[in-house]
Amino acid sequence: MEYKWKEATLLVSLLRAALDAETPDVPEDVDWENLCALAVLQRTESMVCAALSGVPDVPQQIMDRLNRAYKKEIAAYHVRRSEGLKILNAFEVNGVDCVPLKGWVLQDLYPNPAMRYMCDLDILFKPEQSADVQRVLEALDYIPQELGGNPEVYFKKPIMNIEMHKAIVRDKTDYYDRIWERVVLQKPCEHTYHMTDEDFYLYMIAHFYKHFVGGGTGVRYVCDTEVFLRAHGDTLDRAYVDAQLQRSGYLDFERQVRALCRAWFHGEPIDEALTVFSKKMLFSGVFGTPERAIENTVRSAVEHMPGKSVQAKKLRYILSLLFPPLSVMRDVYTVLRKLPFLLPLFWIVRGIQRLFSGRDRARELLQHTDSVSREISAETGREV
Repeated sequence: MEYKWKEATLLVSLLRAALDAETPDVPEDVDWENLCALAVLQRTESMVCAALSGVPDVPQQIMDRLNRAYKKEIAAYHVRRSEGLKILNAFEVNGVDCVPLKGWVLQDLYPNPAMRYMCDLDILFKPEQSADVQRVLEALDYIPQELGGNPEVYFKKPIMNIEMHKAIVRDKTDYYDRIWERVVLQKPCEHTYHMTDEDFYLYMIAHFYKHFVGGGTGVRYVCDTEVFLRAHGDTLDRAYVDAQLQRSGYLDFERQVRALCRAWFHGEPIDEALTVFSKKMLFSGVFGTPERAIENTVRSAVEHMPGKSVQAKKLRYILSLLFPPLSVMRDVYTVLRKLPFLLPLFWIVRGIQRLFSGRDRARELLQHTDSVSREISAETGREV
């Protein structure tokens, strides 16, 4: 389906109304099917349902559809909350240090937690406790899906998908690698921690940026930023946050996100550049698209590679794909955390694995690298 700009701007108005608990103004000539499809794409049906609940003349079949999605999300919220508390309690009893992440924290900042779609329960833990995590989760009837990498994934029917993270995000500093030095014990617990507001916000922005330059990302991350700033913006140590954003390379992106929040949720003017940014959010799915993921990843990587010519940047990028740094490899091959000198051996192991799986993706990535390099060359007037 081709999503329409008029319905996209209406979606933003409905999101604002849901967060403000107000009744929105809705034009008469709405393409309701298009609006619904866009809400589904963004997984914002619950927020749209809440906003439209007091609006007259909404077609009944549309409200029925939205209400079903809303009730489903309420039920899912209660299941996840109940199971999540069981998991955190079991970790506490068994001495597993952990930090709940993302949606677990953010859902309760919304006027109604069911407004915030959540598909996984994300928890940070210490890599050396991987065996303990597996033992505890299997005792709670969770089945391991992916072990050894980051995250480690477990599943329990009907909907519980658990992602256990050994690390959170990676930037050009070691700030996020040292998160355990700054987490705060969640009293009266002895093994359950939470991030400071500053660290959680920095993590949010870094995670948001990762998805944005990956496959693109939808409006949920903008809503998350807005509700977090409503709750904690006045008390954040802004100087500390800005300094770390600058070191990480996310400051300009964060300022653009905050400008978008002010435009969407507070009625501030929106210029042409911000309109382009807004469209990228509105017409990407909640997790973006695979095609945009490859293009954005390649473009960002090539542009930031050292080298005077685009050809040199392209070559360095291809070499980085063939020989990832230790910081990347150790998340996949955890033995490298203790034996980093084995890195060259595991480059060979990784290469052999790619021969038997992932060849199509590798070929597609190389094709995009070539085409994006040519685009950059045309834009900058520098030779490929």
